[in-house]
Order: sequence, then C-alpha cells, then structure tokens
Amino acid sequence: MKNFAKLLIVAVAVTLIASLFALTASAAAAPELVDPRTLTPASERVIFIKDAPRDENNQVVGELEGDGSGSDANNPFKIIDHESYDPSATSPKNYLQTAFYQATELLKDEGGTIVICGPVYFGPNEAYGAPGAATQDVWTVKYGDKTIKFTSVYDGVDYRETADAKIIVDTPAEIGIYGQSIWENIDIVTAGTYRVLSFNNYATLVGEGVNCYPADEAFEGVAANYISLSGGHRYSGGVDLTTNFVVQSGTYNSIVAGEWGVNNQKKLKEDGSISWTNNLEGNTSANVVIEGTTTVYGEISGTNKQGADFSGNTTITINGGNYECDINVVGKTGMLNADGTATLKINGGNFANAWSINNAVAGCSNNMPAVSILDFSGWTGDLAGLAYAVAVVTEFSEIKFADGLTVEKVLENYVEPTEPAETEPEATEPEATTPAESQPAEATDPVEETEPEASTPSEGENEGEDKADEKEEGGNGWILWVAIAAGVVVVAAIIVVVLKKKK
Repeated sequence: MKNFAKLLIVAVAVTLIASLFALTASAAAAPELVDPRTLTPASERVIFIKDAPRDENNQVVGELEGDGSGSDANNPFKIIDHESYDPSATSPKNYLQTAFYQATELLKDEGGTIVICGPVYFGPNEAYGAPGAATQDVWTVKYGDKTIKFTSVYDGVDYRETADAKIIVDTPAEIGIYGQSIWENIDIVTAGTYRVLSFNNYATLVGEGVNCYPADEAFEGVAANYISLSGGHRYSGGVDLTTNFVVQSGTYNSIVAGEWGVNNQKKLKEDGSISWTNNLEGNTSANVVIEGTTTVYGEISGTNKQGADFSGNTTITINGGNYECDINVVGKTGMLNADGTATLKINGGNFANAWSINNAVAGCSNNMPAVSILDFSGWTGDLAGLAYAVAVVTEFSEIKFADGLTVEKVLENYVEPTEPAETEPEATEPEATTPAESQPAEATDPVEETEPEASTPSEGENEGEDKADEKEEGGNGWILWVAIAAGVVVVAAIIVVVLKKKK
C-alpha cells in the first residue's frame, strides 16, 4: 500500500513569469502537422497476406492455398524470389522474402490495404542485420505518403476470430514502416522482449481495435513483453525532422515520440566525410497523441528513448487511456539545444497507478528543456481522476489548470488507490543488443541499403536494468518542487508534494 504525504505552500504568483518563459522559448515555428486521424488508404486496392504453415519452431513446413494473387483470404499473396535478395550474403536481406515487404512493394505507388488474414511471423529468418545480433530489422518498401492500412478485419470478416490472424514479433526482429500508415483491428503479439514498431517519421494512426499481448500468457502485465512504438527510426537520425502519430488502442511497453535510439555513432567515408548519425538534430519536432483505450506499462518519452541525442521541441498530448508507467517529456539523453520546449497536455486518462510525471528523466544528459509546460486546462474528467495525475508530478516550469482550479483544490479530491496484489513474474532482461549499423540517416529505399559491418553492443537498448534502478531510487519517496526562480525579484508559487512512487 502506498502512503502519500502532501505538503502544500501556495505563495503569490506574478505576471513576470510569463515574460520569462517567452524569452527562453525557441523562436522556431512549429511545422504544420497532418492529423493522423484523417488518414485513409490511398487507393481501394487490397492485398491479403498470411504465412504458409509453420511448425512449433516457426519453420515453414507447407504451402499456401490458392493462386497466390492476394486477392482474398482463399488466395493469399505468395512471395516470389526478390531480385535484390542474395541468400549468400553475409547478412541476407531476409525481409525482402516476406509477404509483408512484397505487399507494400506492390502498393508502393498507389497505397491501399493489407489484410493480415492469418498468422504472420517475424523472427531471425525474416529480419536483416549483423549476424547473431539481438536486434535486426524488418522493413517495408519506402512508399511515403501513399497511405497503407494494416488490418485483420475486412468486408465484415474478423480473421483474428476465423483464422487466428496476428503479427508475431520475435527476437531479433524489429519492424520499421517507411510510409504513412493506419493500424486498426489487428493483434500484435510479442514473442521476445523489448521489441519495437517504428514509424520512421511518417504520420501514423494506431486506431481502434489494436490488441497487443505476450505470446506467453505467463508474462501478461510485464512491460518488457509488450511491443513498443516509436515515431522516429529505430536508430537512424536526421536534421529538422518531424514525428507525428496518434495511438487510440493497444497495450505497450513504451511509447516514444522521437527515435527509439541506440548508440550515437557516425560512419566515416573514405573521403573523410561523415555519412550518417543516429542523432535527431536541428529543429526536430516530436509529437504524439495518446487516447482511447491505450495502456502503457513502461514509459512514455517525448524525445528519444535512449542512446541517440535529440535537438528541437516535443509535445505529448494525452486525452485518455491507462497509465502504469513513467511519463517523461524529455528522455534520458536530454536536449542538445539550450532553447528546447517540452509540452505535456493531459486532458483525460486514468493515472491511479501512474509512477511519475516528469519534465525530464532525472539525471538526463545534455540540456534540460528551457521551458517545460504541463497543461491540465483541458481536463475532461472528474477532480478525483485529476488528483491522481497531479499527485505524481515533479518539476515543470509552468503548470496550467482550468479557471478556478488550484493544486490545493485538486488534491483535496485525492483518494489513495487500492494497490493490486503482486502476481506478475519478473521479465528476463535481454542480452546486450547490436544494431545492424547499416541504415543511412536519410530515409532511403531499404532495398538499396548496404550490408552491415561488424556491430558493437548497443548502449541503452537493454532498459530492464535502468528501469529497476530508477524504481528503486524512487521507492522511498522524494520531495517534488514546482518552482520558478530566474534571477528576477519576484515571488513565485511553490508547490511541494511528498509522495511515494509505485514500486
């Protein structure tokens, strides 16, 4: 049972604070964003895919029925030997030999819908990377703004019910999508731990009816055994990029507005120039909206998850969902720029079991955000629900409420939640992972990628130990200060909340 002690000291606030924020905020204008909720398949073309029969070791042991055209569930698409596939290569591009890739290639110029009408498995024989690496990539073709929908429900038939349709992501596979996409009414099953689906800086809607769960039901509720989402690339960065996605359903380990992130590495060309970097540099704009029935068990990060550096601004908007996690508007690598703005808008959601809400990860590298705004002014729930969120807030430079509300009034409605019995098994931490180290910073067509060189352990991808340490450090409670002091003679509002973080 968690015990909370709340000490509140409210002083007179002054209007000079607003002008202080204006001076420190980035002058760069926010880019015009496509609302992912408005995305629709770019054409009416539909391709049905599923795997040929597999044995208990996920090896293909049979043939698909039908004519292989992909025209319907009785004639699912049959893969062909891809012209760019070289099975004798040190690191074969196995993803080229999947129906998943080849279906996106067929829809590259017009978009459309891919119906997952049976099990589709991604493991070592479907992924591409350094031999023996614990993280390897499964890519789509680069199809850009020709939106593709991925679903298991089509023309009134739910193939999850009729044919056990699902996408299974097993170690070492990670999935990267090179175009605008919609994910609806689909099951994403995680057979390994710490797997990620990355949207490579393309607008994305993870809509309704998405179910995510571990392949082994013994790990239900264990964060590491659920898929994670990243708005950027898994490890390749760029300059002045934008990420933008909406999540309306599904259960996740982490949701990351920026890049998933591995080591900050640069590759030196023969002429001495640098060919790529993992950082998101310049004026990156990272944006994610989370709502509906979404559940997060691990972390929400507004910048990069780990490893690579981030420069720019970030906005997280939460309209609903369930949160048993940390919410960090700035991730562990901080911000390269000294004028970054980090904004968290919380309009709804269940925060009764939330761990913490922070402007940045404690002890993050590089810079803290110059301005960090926590905006509750659009809250649509009751005050008791809002109190759960407010009770786990740490330091922000500005906190907003609807007219008439103060921290004191909100916390008067706080009721200590009942903590569920501990029944979860512990997640087995993954071994040190190794990225393919082959993807250039530019989002080029994966078919043209060069083969990976020998890789090095990917610092930060093994997040289990970091999370355990973080929870242990916070387990005995801390004083949360919300204060503003900027070298001007003002009297600022100081809020002190003493609480225990969920273990």
